[in-house]
Amino acid sequence: MKAAAWAARLDARLVSAPVAVRATLLGLTIVAILAQALAWVPRSVIDYSDLPLLHRIHQQAIFGGDTVADEYESRVVLNDVRDMYTKLETEQTPIEAHYWSKAASAPYPPAMLLVESALYAAAGRTLTGFYVAVLMLAATFLALSLIYFLRTRWYLFPLLYFNFQFLGERFVGVQDCSYLVMLVVLMAALFAARARSNIAHLLVAVAATMKLSPLFYAVEVFRMPRRTAIAFVAILVAGLVLPWFLWRNYLYIYSYGAGLKGSHWNHVFAVILAPLFAAAVWLVDRRAGFDMEDRLGWSLVPMAVYFGVYTNGARHLLLALLIPDKRAWRNLPVPITLALHTLFPRLIPLGSVLTMMLGMLAVILAGYWWEATVRRPQ
Repeated sequence: MKAAAWAARLDARLVSAPVAVRATLLGLTIVAILAQALAWVPRSVIDYSDLPLLHRIHQQAIFGGDTVADEYESRVVLNDVRDMYTKLETEQTPIEAHYWSKAASAPYPPAMLLVESALYAAAGRTLTGFYVAVLMLAATFLALSLIYFLRTRWYLFPLLYFNFQFLGERFVGVQDCSYLVMLVVLMAALFAARARSNIAHLLVAVAATMKLSPLFYAVEVFRMPRRTAIAFVAILVAGLVLPWFLWRNYLYIYSYGAGLKGSHWNHVFAVILAPLFAAAVWLVDRRAGFDMEDRLGWSLVPMAVYFGVYTNGARHLLLALLIPDKRAWRNLPVPITLALHTLFPRLIPLGSVLTMMLGMLAVILAGYWWEATVRRPQ
């Protein structure tokens, strides 16, 4: 196909671009990230009003909802870990109650809540300190992504992050702490996978016990060495099943809000599309010969599709697709759809971004299938 040949030539030119060009574009991207992130820093953390140049920036007055919810749950855990899912002993502050009810505040598995509580404790048990700690998580994820892209396809970093408007809101404003924790763990797994270390499997298991997005990776258990497979299953059982015996009301996190987000048809399509994408990823893997890095990144897609469609929330799929793809294709829906949303926000709202990404992912998987079954055998 002419389009595939053209894309290959463009990729080769970009990969072999002069060092000066790469350094310039990467530097401009980092500047763009910082410039677009500044407006999302709450005034309660740092007030720009008396600072030169920065005083013109309109700041949000208070912390984002996810920061506040995760901070409240951290206080609950640190007060009494047994109260993690009942939340009877720790009352909410007015700002915490303004954003979320107790039940709606951080309904995550224990591994995630324990990590967030550790961050909160290390940050001095203050909301401002916790905000800064989560901000450092975001910076760590971006730094690890840059390092990985420099070893594979450097140009993906500018593509993904030069337009940092939406991601700036998620990372710096609202602060998707649970996603950032998971993404950092998965970046560690990705580097281990690049080194062909079995530690990668165990890190993915840990990430799955924190947030369910990588759970499809469990299909790889049959390829793992026996000891690694046993450890992988043990981590999942310890992180997701054992808590049912240890914490009262633990299972509420899997049912809470089931009918609060997305319409009836969203729920129906989620149940249909997630298995279809799971089957497509599995079949393409067998045909195209994915390696550990490929499988790790694509393993997030089925559950991200489910959560994204079920809640009609594009962020679930957008954030999952940020895990670097050394082949480039899996990352491309993010910059393309976000650029269109930024340029034409009324014409292409975030709901449309989700639909467009689903279509692009389907085309990418079909392209892998065509390459493996039609073109390559010839």
